[in-house]
Amino acid sequence: MGGHDFEVDAGGFWQVHPGAAPALVGAILSGLRPQPGDVVLDLYAGAGLFASAPRRGGGGADRVVAVEGSRQAAADARNNLRSVGAVRVDVWHDRVSAATITRLHAAGVGPDLVVLDPPRAGAGTDVIRAIVATEPRAVGYVSCDPATLARDVRAAGDAGWRLAELRAFDAFPMTHHVECVAILTPTGETT
Repeated sequence: MGGHDFEVDAGGFWQVHPGAAPALVGAILSGLRPQPGDVVLDLYAGAGLFASAPRRGGGGADRVVAVEGSRQAAADARNNLRSVGAVRVDVWHDRVSAATITRLHAAGVGPDLVVLDPPRAGAGTDVIRAIVATEPRAVGYVSCDPATLARDVRAAGDAGWRLAELRAFDAFPMTHHVECVAILTPTGETT
């Protein structure tokens, strides 16, 4: 992926379609546009795909904090992110929850940007509220389930955020499944 080899444990997750990872990363980078000095919070980080991306954006962030609930996936992310270059990457093995986001924020992780790629069940209202409470400039949400994405976008809307951009990708040809990338911004701001 972008000249970087990723290793994923046999029980881990990686996009099946060979073009999915670069397409999703490209959509996140073009929607969020990380800037020098940015701190990026990568939730449900998996093997580190999105945590590796900020330097590919033509300037990119200076620090990424990746949070992953699976012990093996967090270990895969640590191994995969050792060679990210000048970006400082911290991988936290912790369940993504409102409490985790609050703890990160209290520990000084005030994200400029947030990326999340939750499982099919979505992030949920409490996690979305906790994310927007950290006041990032924008949120990039990767979803494999349009219904849970819609629920979470509504929660962001109820908290004063708006859907600034939505892209769909046919990452599972000849099925009804679709991957979506949503860019959320505080009301009144544009991406």
